[in-house]
Amino acid sequence: MPSYKLTYFDVRGRGEVPRQLFALAGVPYEDVRITFEEWAEKKGTLQLPYGQLPILEVDGVILAQSGAIARFLAKRFGYYGENDFEAAQIDEFLDAFTDFFTEQKMFFPIYIGKMEGDKEAARKELFEPARDKYFPIFVERFLKKSAIGFLVGSKLSYADLALAGQTLCLLDFMPDCMDKYPELVAHLDLVNSVPAIKEWIEKRPKNAF
Repeated sequence: MPSYKLTYFDVRGRGEVPRQLFALAGVPYEDVRITFEEWAEKKGTLQLPYGQLPILEVDGVILAQSGAIARFLAKRFGYYGENDFEAAQIDEFLDAFTDFFTEQKMFFPIYIGKMEGDKEAARKELFEPARDKYFPIFVERFLKKSAIGFLVGSKLSYADLALAGQTLCLLDFMPDCMDKYPELVAHLDLVNSVPAIKEWIEKRPKNAF
């Protein structure tokens, strides 16, 4: 069996989807977590092709970029659709999801205090327009067409983990932000009820995001 070592900060963030994929697959790995206080000291000791985390080591070979890591694991473990068309639908969703992030990308650092700015203005001018552009599409194009509640096909996929993780993060910071989109809250509950995911959530470190 290959050996896996995932290195990321001690938060959910961009490391959580890979961690959940390992949990779903029941595949052991080394979960290396670095605190923000340790980052400056440890950064120079790691092989970081782009100077950032996460990185995944597979039998000692480094793979970087969170999307590439998640896609690699999802394909290897069977969570990237059951055929080429489902894989393409997953890619469609993830591309649109990236567009959502791009359109409101300054919102989150402002809202959590990492950047200067008016939190409420950032919410109304950055987050809410992007949310109200993309979330209705996610609901109508994916969730309402699903017979079982997952985004694509007949089983949970990488796309579901990405959406559920973001929904949870948004609800943690803004409990009312999904009032218009109960379908996304129901989707989060469905994903988190999957036994392997539920078990992982119960034992993972309790982080704010």
